Amino acid sequence: MPRPPRFFISPEQAAGHSITITGEDVRHIAVLRMESGDELLIADGRGMEYAVRIMGIDRTTVRTEIISQAKREPASPRITLGQGIPKSDKMDLIIQKATELGVSALVPLVTERTIVKIRDEEKRAGRWQKIAREAAMQSSRLDIPQIEPVRSFRDYVFSLNPAPGTLLLFPWEEGTEPVKNVLKRNPDAGNIVVLVGPEGGFSGKEANEAKSRGFHPVSLGSNILRTETAALAVLSMIGYEYR
Repeated sequence: MPRPPRFFISPEQAAGHSITITGEDVRHIAVLRMESGDELLIADGRGMEYAVRIMGIDRTTVRTEIISQAKREPASPRITLGQGIPKSDKMDLIIQKATELGVSALVPLVTERTIVKIRDEEKRAGRWQKIAREAAMQSSRLDIPQIEPVRSFRDYVFSLNPAPGTLLLFPWEEGTEPVKNVLKRNPDAGNIVVLVGPEGGFSGKEANEAKSRGFHPVSLGSNILRTETAALAVLSMIGYEYR
């Protein structure tokens, strides 16, 4: 039997024995041709998952009753991706695939070699968060990654105050130690922060700043990777090692 589709709500939408779904998800449910009696999975983004049965559908709401509920622990380690903003729509792809690969938060970074000029920052942030939400639904995640405000590389690196047990990774074309070696040495990492540069990579100055803050310069292999490939490669390696 196929797994029911998953949708997201805010915690306050779960009231008593019922949940009412509103907004764009109503259209998604209609597209799936779901009807009364069909079952859904609903997550509140904070670890609660509900199995529900549709009781009624109209143009603006889907009314459901709760069949069961359970508290799910989020995946470990928690991964934050600091991504140098690339050109065109590559950031959309990175956010989508990083969500599928389990990233917990993504910080768009303006670096020395960032080419794109960020305009309508609030509108763009809303678009990126929507992409993350849709990717989380598609990949049946229990939570939605948080897309943080755009930061400068230096501001982010020097304001970072990592919790104990945090692993800091800096994939860099001049890094010599394979990332797998660093991952294997840190099997109990509870948090990982990984920085990926835009087209052209990080500057030597940025590399020195990252190293001064405890980041490990690591290699992803002998080939030079595009920024979108590098992000997905390192997240896949982390997923393979820890999950």
